[in-house]
Amino acid sequence: MDLARIDVVCMCCRDGSVQLMTPSVWLLEPGLWLVQTRGMQIERNELRVLSAVVEEEGFSRAAERLNLSQSVVSQTIANLEHRLGTALLSRGRKTRLTEAGQRLFRFAQTVLNEERVALEDIEQIRSGALSTLNLVMSSAVHRLHGTDLLLRFCEKNPLTRLKLDVAPSREMIYGVDEDRWELAFGPFQHQMPGHFATRACFDEVRKLVVHEAHPKFKLLRADPMKVLNRTTLITSYLDEVTKRQGQERIRRLFASTWEISHLETRLALVAAGKGVTFVSDRLLPDIEGLHPVENLPFSNIPRTVGIYYRKHQSLSEAARRFLALVDLAFPRS
Repeated sequence: MDLARIDVVCMCCRDGSVQLMTPSVWLLEPGLWLVQTRGMQIERNELRVLSAVVEEEGFSRAAERLNLSQSVVSQTIANLEHRLGTALLSRGRKTRLTEAGQRLFRFAQTVLNEERVALEDIEQIRSGALSTLNLVMSSAVHRLHGTDLLLRFCEKNPLTRLKLDVAPSREMIYGVDEDRWELAFGPFQHQMPGHFATRACFDEVRKLVVHEAHPKFKLLRADPMKVLNRTTLITSYLDEVTKRQGQERIRRLFASTWEISHLETRLALVAAGKGVTFVSDRLLPDIEGLHPVENLPFSNIPRTVGIYYRKHQSLSEAARRFLALVDLAFPRS
């Protein structure tokens, strides 16, 4: 058999053997190669022994490196040469590769290097070093829990890459569905997409509020319907009418609608008396001057807040680790 004429392609089988095939190499998964030529098999261990003999320039030092006896190393090479029907090494004062041996040695280096790189990558993936946490939070979640959760996550996973965005809750739904973010932490919509997996963390009430500095403060507190058409709604996000028809009804009740995704900016404008806004009841105790606007159908909107992601998408190592952290921070009741 003329090995120099064979375009060797090799896959390491699960039993440790390498099946030789032509005409090209297939990499089925990291470290898994297939090579076949006329039904012959090469064991991965044989490739390891051949490489050691060449790199250590002799059978004795190769045996020491592999922690094997010299006779086992010699017999392994002899058996391989017998099956291939050609010499791989020329014995003498200095061991040298034959032409067939050079071809097989190049192949052995490819397989063993790929194995080494694959194992290193797997270890880094396992440790989180090659993983990215691609996360989006609502502004309320970010203010209430974001810093604490991320500090704890980074402390446990210092090498993991991090990509965090803060976005309006409805935009988060679209973003996860469009694969912009892997995980979202925010309020659930009344009807979540059926292909989403959800993990509830806590409940909140989204309250319509007005600041004491608003020029119509007393009227908004006493009879808001009389002055809504002269009041601005400052909100994080309203869907296009074609997406959620109810948003058009809310718009019509107010003089105008300002969509501002940044929570602190919304609160500053409300504190300056420029309009009313929705705020989580969990944030209200920490914000001075805000009071609820009651007696409207949408004055209080209860919501469940938690993590969600696409069901049928395999989660990254970083995402799994963040979910484990959330489980600790928000035990299931």
